[in-house]
Amino acid sequence: MIKKVGIINYGAGNLMSIYKATKICGVEPFILDKKNDSVDILILPGVGSFGAAINNMKQNGLFEQVIDYFNKGKPILGICLGIQLLLKTSEEAKSVNGLGIVEGKVVKFRSKNLVVPHMCWNIVKFEKENKVLLDGLEKEEFFYFVHSYCPVIKQKEIIFATTDYGVNFCSMIVKDNLIATQFHLEKSGEKGLKLLKNIFSYFNKL
Repeated sequence: MIKKVGIINYGAGNLMSIYKATKICGVEPFILDKKNDSVDILILPGVGSFGAAINNMKQNGLFEQVIDYFNKGKPILGICLGIQLLLKTSEEAKSVNGLGIVEGKVVKFRSKNLVVPHMCWNIVKFEKENKVLLDGLEKEEFFYFVHSYCPVIKQKEIIFATTDYGVNFCSMIVKDNLIATQFHLEKSGEKGLKLLKNIFSYFNKL
């Protein structure tokens, strides 16, 4: 049962938004500046740069803890930048390796016809069925995005949702004890909170 939620602080913004959102979901959140094995789930939150976030996590022992949690089957949730950190490489910081938990790479939106960053409400199309995760949600829902880079996932079987912004990109993955979204759950109103609650319910059933 998830009771204590560890929100990783890697120098990025938006910590308090996800802190408040998790509290609304009935769990006890903690901001983690260093390794803490007493939490039931790790959350990699939203805003920031790939290279700075990875380097910060390595300095505080949190990089190894995320990998250890995944290997032990403990729940991990990535949000926005969080989904990108799970991959091994990013065009944002070519000399820095990410967590490498998910096969793929992070690329920048390139179309000249697009406004970058992608900062707006957009449709998330759920490509797979899951009664727990999608309880109370439609097949397509609007969620809020703020990002200039997007994940290109090699493991197509873990892509749970996609979004179109000039290109069709992966906006949510589900891989056993790992869930990550490119959109901001904590900034997406009632639907975002609903999906966040559903994610906790999903993890509680593992």
